[in-house]
Amino acid sequence: MIIYLSLIAIFFSSMVYGVIGFGDALILIPIITPIIGIKNAVILVNLWGILTALLNFIKYRELLDKGYFIRFLALGIPATIFGTFLFIEIKLEWIELILGAFILGYSAIKLNEYLKKKDDIEFEKRLNSTSPLIIAGGFSYGLLTALISAAGPINVAMLEKTGHYRENFIGNFAAIGFSLSIARTPFYFITNIFPYELLILFLLGFPIIFLGTKFGQKVTPKIPVKKFQVIVFCFLIVIGLKSIITSGIGLIF
Repeated sequence: MIIYLSLIAIFFSSMVYGVIGFGDALILIPIITPIIGIKNAVILVNLWGILTALLNFIKYRELLDKGYFIRFLALGIPATIFGTFLFIEIKLEWIELILGAFILGYSAIKLNEYLKKKDDIEFEKRLNSTSPLIIAGGFSYGLLTALISAAGPINVAMLEKTGHYRENFIGNFAAIGFSLSIARTPFYFITNIFPYELLILFLLGFPIIFLGTKFGQKVTPKIPVKKFQVIVFCFLIVIGLKSIITSGIGLIF
């Protein structure tokens, strides 16, 4: 039953990633955390993220913004490595609290933005890949991704700020996600924190992710992005509140 529920959640989250280019970790980690634990969830989602990012990057590889990519990874990779070692030592409840607060805050802000817009989402078409904010964003994204595996909103904000839109947005998001996932992968095995007891679930997740992501890519032009994201962010607000409450109780008692 645990495996079946987890695979359903994996398919749904990867489908969301295929549709909008991010959000798989934001959705999947809160769902499977009660099933396999927060640390195991973060580790597996980080590893599964290699495939989801690779699939989207392959589809939109011609749209890679090399200037943005290099600047973002300049501090993003060192921060990811540092965050991975910090993740090994940090208390579980603190990870869940960070995750819950991050999800709640970002989801509330984005939901308010989407509800205020009467028309479909508009994207700025002029690229600006020289902003120093990209480097700072890369560091924050790398660090938080290693800790909670759900720091995508930082990259979302940076890509929107620098004028990346739709397919361009999805392709560059995927390129960065793939690179950082590869950078931290060896440390899960070197430090022996990979949950080998979940190896069957880990392996079964990959074909499900492939199907979910491919399905999402086909659905992208058929679903209004605004309506879809409103639903997702409403769901994430509930999940964020739940994570804050449960982690708060764990830290107090």
